This record gives sequence, structure tokens and C-alpha cells, in this order.
Amino acid sequence: MGSRTSNQNTFTGFSSNLDYRSYISYSIPQSTRAFTSAVIRVNTADIRNGPNDLTVYDVSSDIATATGADLYADFGSGTILGSITGLSTSNATIDITLNADGLAAVNAAQGSTISFGFVSSPTTAASDGVFGATNGSTLRQLILTPTVDAPDPVPTMSEWAMILFGLGLAGGAAVYTQRRRVFA
Repeated sequence: MGSRTSNQNTFTGFSSNLDYRSYISYSIPQSTRAFTSAVIRVNTADIRNGPNDLTVYDVSSDIATATGADLYADFGSGTILGSITGLSTSNATIDITLNADGLAAVNAAQGSTISFGFVSSPTTAASDGVFGATNGSTLRQLILTPTVDAPDPVPTMSEWAMILFGLGLAGGAAVYTQRRRVFA
């Protein structure tokens, strides 16, 4: 398959023997807690000959200023942050769970923007697509799960026994002190 020297970010897949890549940028909210999972949810489109694999890469380029072949190459190089295999149905919602590197990147980007590059790898050489990143009807969600505070632990049976024993001692001491005052 050939590679494009430029990118319009409208399609992820293969067409006319050319590889198309795309990206999606997200603003990550600032949080006092770390995120424990991150899932990219998108809709598939135009899969005719699947199955296809979709790989998510880190994007180190500045999307606003980078152009041409450098930007295109960055969408499919660097650290792999997640992937999904066996895509064969158009107009389906897919969830791509980010791996440990992806989760670390999301946590590091709190309070700023992060971009993910997408590359489709069909198992055949036929023209095929996975999704269009700039299509207004294409779902492009990043679902983040923050760390949850652990609930207060429930006392065990032995801890309850110690609590009751302590209350018994305190009650006994109070009765002893009161009787001493009465007889004094």
C-alpha cells in the first residue's frame, strides 16, 4: 500500500491503494485524582472488506502548526496507546481501551489537550475504511474513570469484640468511680 504525503484528517483506512490516517484531540479536565481507565469510543464507517485492525498512537506534533508528511507520519508512529482488532461492521460503536502508556499519557495531559493518531490495518489489500474523524456525525468520545475513594472499612468480628470489651471496661470504671463517691 502506498502512503500519503499529506493528510486531510477526514478518513482512516485505505482507498485507491493509499493509506489514510487521522487524529482526534481531546481536552483533558484537571482532576485531583488520577484516572484509572480511559476508553476512546468511535463509530466505524465504510468497512466493506474487513476485518480491519485499528491502532492508536501518541501524537507528538503540534497539530496546529505541523503539516504534510511529518504530521502524517506522526499519526502512525511512536508509542502505541491502544488497539482493537477484527473490525468488520460499518456503523458500529467501538470502544478502544487505552493501555498503560495511553493511561499515563492521559493522566499527564490533565488540564491540557492530548491528540491520538489512528492507523487502520486491513487484513486484505482491498480498499476499506474504519472511520472518518472529521465527520460531524462520527462519535468521538473519550471516557475517563477517576480513582474512587475507598469506603471506610467495616470492622471485623475481632475488632467488634475489642470495641465492646473497651466499652465494658469504660462502663465498669464509671460504675466503680460512682460507687466510690457514694461510699466516701
